[in-house]
Amino acid sequence: MTNFERGVSALQEGNLEEAANYLTKEIEENPTNSLAYVNFGQLLLTMGDVERACRFFEKALEIDPELAAAHYAVGTVYFEDGKFELAKNHFQHCVKLGMDDSDVFFMIGLCCVNNGEDRFALPFFQRAIELDESDLDALFQYGLCLAKLEMLEEAKQSLEKVLTLDESHSDAHYNLGIIDMFNDDVEGAKVHFEKAIEHQHDHMLAMHALKVIENKES
Repeated sequence: MTNFERGVSALQEGNLEEAANYLTKEIEENPTNSLAYVNFGQLLLTMGDVERACRFFEKALEIDPELAAAHYAVGTVYFEDGKFELAKNHFQHCVKLGMDDSDVFFMIGLCCVNNGEDRFALPFFQRAIELDESDLDALFQYGLCLAKLEMLEEAKQSLEKVLTLDESHSDAHYNLGIIDMFNDDVEGAKVHFEKAIEHQHDHMLAMHALKVIENKES
């Protein structure tokens, strides 16, 4: 195995010090290995050193401006920093470069949601689900977007799929309860709100919704 392969393996196993040693050696011996810089940046992110991580990602892009892994890493940093438009640009560049997995489409969708562009987020969440039908986060966010756009039947179907994969998903129960309320199914709503609280005891929104129903019934 090369120093790079050993470094990546150590990083995946969580052996950060060992990974740092191997990746440092790789960069010293092969300073144009852009993926070594990406992986060292990921190591720094794991350690919470965002500023230095960015410098390594930028170095990777300096060596190879078309390296999808580096664009994804930079996009993630921008996303965590609340710079959603910049993040979206990097994630979309990943797609242009041929990255075709659920994570990148999910992240583009999340950027759209955080920019208040729920309608634009829908096709990206859809694509994420096409690529990974068991992607709970994409299914949930897709259902949430549909609900916000008042496409309630479609939203209900997506959120119900979430529950088939994870019956304890409290936020899916809560939002299904809200949809039931809109459809005047009070009993159905109560069941979902109670389930949300059962699976997350401090689910304040579900508790408030239940209290509203109880006040109306009393």
